[in-house]
This record gives sequence, structure tokens and C-alpha cells, in this order.
Amino acid sequence: MKFGSNKSPYVSGVGNSSSEEPTDLRSFLGEGVEITGEVRFSEIMRVDSHISGTIVSDSGSLLIMEKGCIKATVQVGAVEVSGIVEGTITAKNSVKIHSTGRVYGDIYTPALIIDHGAVFDGKCHMLESKNNVTKDFAGIEQKSSADTSNLKMADAI
Repeated sequence: MKFGSNKSPYVSGVGNSSSEEPTDLRSFLGEGVEITGEVRFSEIMRVDSHISGTIVSDSGSLLIMEKGCIKATVQVGAVEVSGIVEGTITAKNSVKIHSTGRVYGDIYTPALIIDHGAVFDGKCHMLESKNNVTKDFAGIEQKSSADTSNLKMADAI
């Protein structure tokens, strides 16, 4: 079952146009729905609801609409934010924050797009490629800490 057109304006800019990119909206969480726990999906999931916990997809795209509110750790293929996200986002392809979007937390991704008027309060860790994205946040955080330490040592010299 498809919801709308495959040419959604929110999906068109997500990631690259490779054959592995999802094209069908498979999941929709509408207003009035509140979920606490872990949400797993494939393809594309649109969220107009409240989710707390963890959101996971190996290569899917997460669309957080204007009424969507996420307080979770997000690990997906791509994310587009028009609502609110509080938590860490790891995206294998890209993160796009639309003008109505607000992100409060760190982002790990190879590509970040922030529209004029959007809010981003956190750190962005630009990954070199999709292959560097890992579900092990400790590994990413250790790498960024080591890079920061090296910068401080270089500044001291």
C-alpha cells in the first residue's frame, strides 16, 4: 500500500539517487499516537506523532513532520526534520533540517543540510563516507575525542 506519490518533496533530497534508497512510504504514525520504546522500520516512515526511545532502520528514511516530536536515539539511512528531535541522530546518507525543524542533540552523517530558519543545537560529526557510520556510538565518540585531543596538542605546540 502506497501513501501518496513516490516523488515526495521530502524524499527527493534525501541521500543520493542510488538503487538502495527507499521509494515507498511504508509507515505512518499520525497525530495522537505516542510510542515509548524501540521502533524499527524499512523504506520510508512518516512521523506526525510523539516517539520516545530508539528509532532504527538499516537504510530507511525517517520523515519527521511539523507535528512530530522525537525524544530518541535515531539510527537510520536518512532523516528529514520539519518537527522536533531531541537526541542523537546517526544517518548513513544525510540529515536535512527544514525551516520549521528543530534538532537538539548531536548528528553523525556524511551530509548535513540546514534550511534558513531551522534550529540546530548540538555538534555535527561529519563522516567521510557511508562506510564509517556505525551503530557503535562509543567507537564514534572515541574517534572524535581522539581528534579533539590531537587538535589541542597541536595548538599547544
